[in-house]
Amino acid sequence: MSVDDSPEFEFELQTILGTAVTPSTGLGDEDAIRLSVAKRTVDQNYLEIDEYIDGDLATNPVFICHRDRREDEGFEALRLVHNYLASVYSFNETIRVLVNCHTEDGVTFQSSDFTTGSEEIASYYGRKLSFLRGLRTDFQHGGFSCLTFERAGELGNFGGYHVVFDRDAFVNDSGLREPTRFLRHTNARERRHPLCFLGQFHQNTVQEFHADVERWFDEG
Repeated sequence: MSVDDSPEFEFELQTILGTAVTPSTGLGDEDAIRLSVAKRTVDQNYLEIDEYIDGDLATNPVFICHRDRREDEGFEALRLVHNYLASVYSFNETIRVLVNCHTEDGVTFQSSDFTTGSEEIASYYGRKLSFLRGLRTDFQHGGFSCLTFERAGELGNFGGYHVVFDRDAFVNDSGLREPTRFLRHTNARERRHPLCFLGQFHQNTVQEFHADVERWFDEG
């Protein structure tokens, strides 16, 4: 499913807001630069993860290191994940602020609109974002308590490792309010390797959403 599949709205932003709003004005040069910088920051943080991981990020996100360095190398991977998730948050906030600046009074775009707490999220982007927002929130409260490292192979003193999601730790130990709300739109297979989920999210969902946002602003 792509961002253009909504039966009611032409644009993903309209689906998120629940109304067929269009911009009152297009982006000026300064605001266009703000959006471009936010997107480039997300891309750069993704590239840093992609370069750090030895396997393909979207299909086999394994990192290889000396077995004695597994903990340090593993937490470096988590640090890069945190940077990426923080940049996605900033990207979303930039879009939210720009939308509010370029629509008539009566439309208010709130941060929670991206991933509403209801059972159903109409927005495809919001559904995919929800799990990653849960990871970021867990990091803020518990330091990625739900992520562990699983050996995927070894050669001599070196091992290959996957970052693996622990649902029980996320639900029971993260300290989040209603943690299961972040899991409603994924299944166990999708969540098991969060770096794989992140890779597919960036390569597909983020790119489509950004292009859709630009087309929406072109309506102004």
